[in-house]
Amino acid sequence: MKYLSSMNFVHRDLAARNCLVADQRVIKIADFGLVRSCYEKDYYKVMHRTWLPVRWMSQEAIQYGRFSEATDVWSFGVTLWEIYSYGRQPYESYSHQDVIELISVRSLLECPQNCPTNIYR
Repeated sequence: MKYLSSMNFVHRDLAARNCLVADQRVIKIADFGLVRSCYEKDYYKVMHRTWLPVRWMSQEAIQYGRFSEATDVWSFGVTLWEIYSYGRQPYESYSHQDVIELISVRSLLECPQNCPTNIYR
């Protein structure tokens, strides 16, 4: 992600589903735009705009459509949450609209049981 940022590139859709494990356990970031229909439950259409992965998006990305290195950092945190939750969907018991409201009041995901405290912070 640091490389992408150094090239002034914002991923906008960082999630475990877009991470590939290569040789020697090197993680490669990808974006399978054509395969999004496989993950339909991960996306939500906001105000008749494009489908957005709101469960991985920061407050400023959801409310203002502003994407930056900081919004990718937020998504990276949610991706780590996915990994430590063994692939659970973030905010899995909430509707997309509920997730938008939770994020707008800065309601954070709880620390997964097997996640070290220093990673969660």
